[in-house]
Amino acid sequence: MNKNSLFIALIAVLLLGGSLVAQNRPTPTRIGYIDAEKVVQAHKDFKKVQDVRNQAERELKPLRDQLQALEAKIRAGNASAKEQQDYRVLAQSLQEAGRKWTERSNAVLKPITEEIDQVIARVAQQQGFAMILDKKIAASSGLVVYAAEELEVTEAVIRALPK
Repeated sequence: MNKNSLFIALIAVLLLGGSLVAQNRPTPTRIGYIDAEKVVQAHKDFKKVQDVRNQAERELKPLRDQLQALEAKIRAGNASAKEQQDYRVLAQSLQEAGRKWTERSNAVLKPITEEIDQVIARVAQQQGFAMILDKKIAASSGLVVYAAEELEVTEAVIRALPK
């Protein structure tokens, strides 16, 4: 019985002691912001994203140009049945090609954003931030109407990116 009482008392001390230690650890309460687009553009592999986007534009521009010409004829009421059919086929082709290039761009962008997310988390922890918001999204949504300059971590994250 004596051993059980000692064991229970020891467990209680450990549990209470552990909770006191956890309470002494400061909880970050600062909320920061970042220009995510600027950080992505500063990443060492962003050129790959630009290359994919440039390839997409070279492929999609002629389709858009043809589509606009046909659309102008259709709006003016001067399009033949064949031109209207061509318009539908071109519109579908443009949509499919756009989807293809979006997928390719996202595939190249994904590892970049994943790496940036890790860097943001590390910088936020080091600087005592509980949360980091995207500057443009927060401002355009009305979520944030004012933020002090010292809460921006864009440059700190850019400096922390692998070179």
